[in-house]
Amino acid sequence: MSNAIEFLLRAQNPDGGWGYRVGGMSYVEPTAAVLRVLTDSTARARGRDFLLALQRADGGWGIAARDTESGWMTAWAVYALADFSEARDAVARGVQWLLTTEGQRLTDPSARQTIQTLFRIDSALTGWPWQRGDAAWVHPTSLALLALVAAGVRDHARVREGIAYLFDRACPDGGWNVGNPWMLDKKIPATIQDTAMVLLALRALGVASGEWRVASAIQYLRRALDQARTSAELAWGIWAMRAWRLEIRDLEIRDWAARLNALQHADGSWEGNPFITAIASGGV
Repeated sequence: MSNAIEFLLRAQNPDGGWGYRVGGMSYVEPTAAVLRVLTDSTARARGRDFLLALQRADGGWGIAARDTESGWMTAWAVYALADFSEARDAVARGVQWLLTTEGQRLTDPSARQTIQTLFRIDSALTGWPWQRGDAAWVHPTSLALLALVAAGVRDHARVREGIAYLFDRACPDGGWNVGNPWMLDKKIPATIQDTAMVLLALRALGVASGEWRVASAIQYLRRALDQARTSAELAWGIWAMRAWRLEIRDLEIRDWAARLNALQHADGSWEGNPFITAIASGGV
């Protein structure tokens, strides 16, 4: 773990942010993820200032300095900056952007029935999209909920609908994928990362472990992690499972963590990637 933190400190760019590779352009996502695991006050202040400088006039964030449109990275920025008292005003503006952004919603009865037949989902429910005006998906919805909870927003209609949206998109065999649990009569399998992200969001919101979609997802993730081989899958899965550690055995976590540690590079990183390294550091 200490080697990973040392790698992240070395990988910080002169502008205060982090990229997806050492020396690469700084992006909001890896910068926010690193800030969630760093304790070094100087590096954190520089990362905070990088994110603050990228906030757009509408309160949101794009993916990087060159991006001219606010989008789902707003959730990552709010999630990270919520820890900083100096960023209170920026977080409030980011929260407002999130609360006023939603995915496409179909309320026409005929259209709803068609979608229900094809995908077995309720298209009147919506979460968060990648970009304003697009359809909602599981990944940005989970991140938005994590960000809102971090900023102290729990009892809001958008939060409640976000939970309902995620429950509606649960895969029949447990877990979540991008947001399509069915295609006609075929089940679409869950993925480790999407399931982990949803479980993290639901845990943060205080959803009970006895809720059947949560219990089913935990069992799915246990099985999937036993077969996982990539750093990203293991990192995301372990992070989520640690959040729900009362539901699993410590022995399982140690086995998954040992396999993740075996993939760590000599420089302390996973795949030489600050983003994956930050996620792994949060889980290990």
